[in-house]
Amino acid sequence: MFTSIVFSKDRALQLDLTLKSINQNLEYFSKVIVLYNISSKDHEAAYVQLATEHPNVDFVKQGYSIFEDIDRLVSASNSKYISFFTDDDIVYRCVEFNEEDINTLFSNEPLYSCISLRLGRNTVLRDYGDGVMRQDFTPPEMGSRANGRLIVWNRTAIPVGGYWAYPLSVDGHIFERKTIQPFCKELLLLDKHYAYQGVPREKYCWKQTPNEFEAKLQRFFFDLPPIMAAPPESCVVNSPNNRVQETIQNRNGDTYSYSSGELLRYFKEGRRLALAKIPFDDIACPHQEIDILEGLE
Repeated sequence: MFTSIVFSKDRALQLDLTLKSINQNLEYFSKVIVLYNISSKDHEAAYVQLATEHPNVDFVKQGYSIFEDIDRLVSASNSKYISFFTDDDIVYRCVEFNEEDINTLFSNEPLYSCISLRLGRNTVLRDYGDGVMRQDFTPPEMGSRANGRLIVWNRTAIPVGGYWAYPLSVDGHIFERKTIQPFCKELLLLDKHYAYQGVPREKYCWKQTPNEFEAKLQRFFFDLPPIMAAPPESCVVNSPNNRVQETIQNRNGDTYSYSSGELLRYFKEGRRLALAKIPFDDIACPHQEIDILEGLE
């Protein structure tokens, strides 16, 4: 039913937690694919080891163009729905809506753009990037669906910039494949255009990161239907304990800062993060630092 693509770089320990959380709390995902990149042989060895620990997950190493990789994976999928995650996402609670609920929701094709697993009535704060959480604009609900297992709202009635008006996220959003596939294909064509202009790729063309992919997806913001859906309480939280890319200078490690090198050392020692031991009290923002090392075993 689903193909879930998880983006990862130099975060084997955090990725292991992401995969375990998906397996535990999103049981009906039929296919999980990790699209990964590495900066050293030590990190690559960690991913090779992790692949043996998750035999039901496909590990695909990122190639020359992440846009080509994504287009290929989405196009090859036999699933009706596509979702994206990053390796610092955690599915911290069980998703209660089911396959029938999703099919019923999207059967009203002109209306619904996506289901967001990172939003819910509990996500009332917004990270504005200056180290301070502020009140987010909470939309007026249009009611509920699936016997209360989903809430719905009109994103176009909300000021642009808030989480509730932002459908094209790679942090736990579910899309119909027929909707997202043309976007991926168009971005691949544009990436090729900029890559083949005879200039050094690292200087002038698009960066090859999930952040860049999400940023370029925003060109389709007005092509999506107006209605978004989410569970009554969010199921996914992004814990930005570190940064492994320089495309976007997003905040990380303000409270619980753990470098990728430190976490790699734990991974190589055979230690892992136990989901059940990590505190998820008072999740009020889709991006909220969690003390993940409380789960270190």
